[in-house]
Amino acid sequence: MAEIELSLIIYGLLVGLGAGLIGGVLAGLAGIGGGLIYVPLFYAFMPSHSEGMAIYIFASMVAVAITGFFSARAHFRLGHVDSSAVLLLLPGLVIGAGLGLWSTLQLPQFWVLLGLSALNGWVAFDYGRHLKTGPRQIHLMQMLAGPIGYISGLLGIGGGTMLVPLLRRFVHLRQAVGSSAMCGVIMAMGALLLNLSLESDWLSLIENHWQFLVAAWAGVVLILPSASGWSARLHDRVDESLMRVLLKAIFVSLSAAMLLAALLS
Repeated sequence: MAEIELSLIIYGLLVGLGAGLIGGVLAGLAGIGGGLIYVPLFYAFMPSHSEGMAIYIFASMVAVAITGFFSARAHFRLGHVDSSAVLLLLPGLVIGAGLGLWSTLQLPQFWVLLGLSALNGWVAFDYGRHLKTGPRQIHLMQMLAGPIGYISGLLGIGGGTMLVPLLRRFVHLRQAVGSSAMCGVIMAMGALLLNLSLESDWLSLIENHWQFLVAAWAGVVLILPSASGWSARLHDRVDESLMRVLLKAIFVSLSAAMLLAALLS
């Protein structure tokens, strides 16, 4: 095992605190698992040995599971989780995310960043539209769960970028955000457990970066309860039209940042 490097641990803790603060706020406001923030931050600040994007995506998925837990707990306490919708989506989400995360072991970093940029751009467009809630279409939700899970695992995200737009066609925005957060934490944990159980390559990747990763995940845990709880309460008080404008601005900015990162990579 590598010698303990205190400076690396402190550095990882600081990165985790910053990532957890931003990810927690976005999780509470938009129901995303934080992967839209975590993947770029781990990519930019994590010491790398040129193993490709897989380790950044794995690191993000662990942070997504942590973020999702605190966000889902906050939304559940506020009555924002639609349990029947969560149960319908989970089987496809978990299996799809497990396959998607496994696929990252061969994925070039350019396509991950470009995919994140495209997703952010689409979600910004979707938040700009006025949608009326309609009757729940069970077959549509189950049919889309697998692809949403796969893309989430492939890009290291919690799925909220796709789940919230899907769910808000059938429930109000607050329930869509809360249900998405609940789905995200269970999906991420399931994908991680499947991959660690069935793919030995993950262990060697983690061993190369364990000091930074453990410290960064600890930083995320330390900051998330206050960040996600505060933003979930804010979501409960802010007018939905204003919230859609705010979320659209956030996703437009993230889309531009991811596109620039993809081109620079």
